[in-house]
Amino acid sequence: MSKVIKNSVFTVLVSWFFFSYAFANDRGTKGSIELLDQARKEYQSDKDALDQINRKKDEIREKNKDQKKPNSGPEWSEALKVWLPLFQKAEASYPEYLNALVHAYCDLPSASAQSKELREEIEQQHPRSSITVSDQERRSQLANAALPHLLNPGLEKEKADFFAQFLKPGFSTKVDDFFHLLRLPAEPQDWSEQVAYSMASLRAGNISTSRSQNKKLLKKATRFAEIHETYPEERRNPAYSKKVREYRFYRALIEAHDGKGKEARKFLSLALENTTIEKLDPIIQKLVQEIKKRLQGLSQ
Repeated sequence: MSKVIKNSVFTVLVSWFFFSYAFANDRGTKGSIELLDQARKEYQSDKDALDQINRKKDEIREKNKDQKKPNSGPEWSEALKVWLPLFQKAEASYPEYLNALVHAYCDLPSASAQSKELREEIEQQHPRSSITVSDQERRSQLANAALPHLLNPGLEKEKADFFAQFLKPGFSTKVDDFFHLLRLPAEPQDWSEQVAYSMASLRAGNISTSRSQNKKLLKKATRFAEIHETYPEERRNPAYSKKVREYRFYRALIEAHDGKGKEARKFLSLALENTTIEKLDPIIQKLVQEIKKRLQGLSQ
């Protein structure tokens, strides 16, 4: 499994922890703010320590700038030994902070002053570009933090609009979609930002955009799932078949929201092939309940 997929899975698991935690403990807004305060404090402490050693590395590099290899020598090696665990610690605490931040924001009424403050804090965590691998990972982490809340039918439309603005796929996703459209060779990518954007668009009332993004996701996931079906069993990656199922559930929800009962039932039936609702993740079970409730409304 690639590093991108591993990071995506980890972030989703952390996000789901925060999302389910508040429901299981019924601590409400106060609880989510307390979790955020703790996570923010821990991440800021880790970041400050990392920033300090990064400044030390810059000083060493400046001192050795006239040497053939500025990034070398005993002092540099010692700094690297200190830097690595601090970097790993900051990387580990950041997703917890980000998920706590998104959760607290989604918990608060949009009109509250604190909600606006948290909104600005989220904006500060969102990379404006997706050029570097680090930027792409941060954008992916934000998408995975938002997704559980975007699957919640009770999310305020204003918050869905906010996430839709930030999660709009960038150039790399458009290139990826183009390659798959023409069935050109393409490497597996992290599609979490596109998934969250599709669901944010749905909750914001932009069904056509949500459906368009879902079609692209299904095309890509189905293509890789079919490719892996041709591999020997020991080399197959079941992640793509799982993504196909997941995206079919989302498509069923999209069609149900659009009043297209026949299409919604078709995708729901496809998603439930070879499984039962009881075997699904709790968040998907709630999604199925929402789909069925919508379908019942269409039948009346």
